[in-house]
Amino acid sequence: MNPIEKNAIIILKECVERKLEWIQSESIAEITSLSADDINDAVDYLEDLGAIRVESAIGTAPYRFVMFQILTRGRFLYNEIIEKSHAPTDEGKEKTGLLPKRPLNPVGSPYGFTENDWDRVALQKEDRTTLYVVMGMQFHSEQYDSENLIKNIEGHFRQSLESYNSKVREKIKLNFEKLESGYGEHVFNTIAAAIIGADIAVFETSDKNANVMIELGVALTWGIRVLPIREKNSPDTPSDISGHVWIKYEDSGRNVLGENFHKKLEEMIKRNIAAKGR
Repeated sequence: MNPIEKNAIIILKECVERKLEWIQSESIAEITSLSADDINDAVDYLEDLGAIRVESAIGTAPYRFVMFQILTRGRFLYNEIIEKSHAPTDEGKEKTGLLPKRPLNPVGSPYGFTENDWDRVALQKEDRTTLYVVMGMQFHSEQYDSENLIKNIEGHFRQSLESYNSKVREKIKLNFEKLESGYGEHVFNTIAAAIIGADIAVFETSDKNANVMIELGVALTWGIRVLPIREKNSPDTPSDISGHVWIKYEDSGRNVLGENFHKKLEEMIKRNIAAKGR
């Protein structure tokens, strides 16, 4: 296990189990017997994970902070660590990866993102009981009937998920969400959080709607698995994103064109579930 991760776990466990609210730098040194450098690195790491809130000031050497507070996400990670540490492992092998690997909060965060936005994203990414799917689309279109399109695309996911669940012990439920319409900082944060927290993002691009293209860009930027769809008679897709696999449909999504669509969708679901919580 990486020593920074190991020290971060030690600090997190001590603070949660002792029910400490705000923890001074000197106090954590006394509790853990870790060096100042080790504590600084571990605290930086926990802050990047969104587990703690750090207060800094001038003149705190050898520490880079005054104190920190355990947040809800920190207590959540503590419980995840305890659960994973009790899970069986091969004899003689050290448990690794007790803390999650996820997009860190700092550089590149969508404008106006808050701790609550990242909490939502992190919890969904670690939730192995649910497949989170979002769908961006132009609500009023001459290419399709909006209500039927949403219903039909969700139905295709439920069909493939039912097939997936028939082959595994731990059943997965579907959370299918249509992205909100309209913009403004608050609404965009909600949309961005839904996209970044999703396992799969579906985008209907027949109308080349500007908002939908922005949402598609958010998904591609954050590495979310994208499923672009369009009505079979709609205009060709923009050349700079035409390299993606585009799914064509007819009758407002009732019929999806392409061979073995549900089998391929099931495989996409399988890969996403396997990657969650890592």
